[in-house]
Amino acid sequence: MYILRIREEDSGHLETESIEVRYRANVEFKKQTLTYSNRPGRYEISLLQESGESIMTTKVGLGW
Repeated sequence: MYILRIREEDSGHLETESIEVRYRANVEFKKQTLTYSNRPGRYEISLLQESGESIMTTKVGLGW
């Protein structure tokens, strides 16, 4: 089980999604990175294992 977490800087979590398959989790991470990269503000997108260990993290948004 993998967790995709999207957090807006200064306001906390926006969205959290649980994903069963690693490939699908990777695709969703990339898709959300592209989606949020063109939005105003600052966002941190993280892909985590169910244990809480970080697999990938990126910061996106027009506010960076």
